[in-house]
Amino acid sequence: MTISESNTPAFLSILLICAVLNTASCSPPQTGAGSPSSGPAGKKTLRLAIPNPPGDELTLNAEKFADAVKRRTAGAYEVRVFPGETMVKVPETYDAVRLGSVEMSLVGIGIFEGLHRGLAEYPMSYDSIEANVAAAQPLLELLSREIFEKHLNMKGLAAYTTGAQELISKRPVKTLEDWKGLLVGTGNPQGSALATAMGAAPVTVFWTDFYSSLSKGTVDAVLNSMRSDIVYRLTDSARYVTVFYAQPTFLSYNINLDVWNAMPPDVQRIFMEEAVKACDEMNAYQVRAWKETDRSALIELGAEIYDVPEAERERWKSIVQPYIDGKIAGLGELGIKIKQIMDRANGEHR
Repeated sequence: MTISESNTPAFLSILLICAVLNTASCSPPQTGAGSPSSGPAGKKTLRLAIPNPPGDELTLNAEKFADAVKRRTAGAYEVRVFPGETMVKVPETYDAVRLGSVEMSLVGIGIFEGLHRGLAEYPMSYDSIEANVAAAQPLLELLSREIFEKHLNMKGLAAYTTGAQELISKRPVKTLEDWKGLLVGTGNPQGSALATAMGAAPVTVFWTDFYSSLSKGTVDAVLNSMRSDIVYRLTDSARYVTVFYAQPTFLSYNINLDVWNAMPPDVQRIFMEEAVKACDEMNAYQVRAWKETDRSALIELGAEIYDVPEAERERWKSIVQPYIDGKIAGLGELGIKIKQIMDRANGEHR
């Protein structure tokens, strides 16, 4: 409300009281951008935003990280986890961390290619979940140095994968020809490029809205991780799951750079160590889940899973490859480094 919109006499009375008391209690509490709030005895509280719902494995992982930080700093630093988009919506997450509206986040990197094209997750660029895991931390360290810290006022601490986004559809998709005319919901530009290359029509939908889009018939299919298919019960509307390690995923623990730089070195070390530990645990969980438990859970929900044969997958990949090559070439030296990480991970995990 501006002064002109307020009740002027009442507003002036408030100003007079403030002047007489000479106290800041008449003003709302101010927290500078990137400054965690301080509690009793100088305790620092950092807010961590995560879009996954309460009780989800990813949320539990974040809460375990928060408990470890609090324990190891003897309560001097507390991380409060806000799941289910309760603090910030997915598209605004990086801006919120960058500006200090929240101090930390745990969210997929590729969603934010619009902030920097180097954040893209290139479709069909990793041939297995093991390769995806192997690339996660080296890639994040590169992106943190070259993008997060230089351009987005954030630091990336650690990263993990939730496996690839696969195709979950209302009709079976087994060959390249089956993609034709399919309306595919995608949560980022790279997914849209994949769908387009395959002959489908992409529809931009954030993954938190995949369920409603499928149930309303807005889309025929979505590119989504198998774990998310289970958590959000996408099988209620689409029971055909096509597995071809379509689009790798990278999620990272990020922290506002001003907050990070204000931390003592020993606290920085604790945050880094616990984030890496949390991501190592989640990577191990995701490998088991992608290969075994997610599949079992999907079948129990009535899904039909189809693993695309290697020869057919190579056919699909050859169609997408020019897009990948073009994107990486456009990044110059950064692209060369990303390609080196990609090639090394695939070479070590054939």
